[in-house]
Amino acid sequence: MALRRATTEDIPAIVALTQAAYLPNESIIGVPSLPRIADHRKVLAEHEVWLAESEGALDGVLVLEEEPAKFTLWSIAVSPAATGRKIGSQLMDFTEERAKALGHDAVHLYTHVKLADRIGWYGRLGYRTTHYEDLPDRRLIHMRKSLR
Repeated sequence: MALRRATTEDIPAIVALTQAAYLPNESIIGVPSLPRIADHRKVLAEHEVWLAESEGALDGVLVLEEEPAKFTLWSIAVSPAATGRKIGSQLMDFTEERAKALGHDAVHLYTHVKLADRIGWYGRLGYRTTHYEDLPDRRLIHMRKSLR
């Protein structure tokens, strides 16, 4: 798997992969997934967007948000065609390496409280619940992993 920064030319492929990866969650959460309905031009302008590729195919999309006091994994999406190849784990490892390289001592993320499989996976990777956030149409769980 090779990682590279996304460009505006990649937006159609990013949208397609994000749709494919997040749409199945919507039957569980009952609302559109935030990364799926995002304005990807804005996301690309405001965040680090990394693409995982192999053999000319887009396998994953990683969106990272860096603020002076906080490093957030904003979105992680793996192509259904790449399932089982540990792309998600590799993207999570890269996220933590990137946070450290930028001088952060933790990674923050959030997901919908009904996505038990995701929450369990993040927990197995060392992420711990920090708080819950109630939005008008959904409830989020926020998690954090210390990198010290």
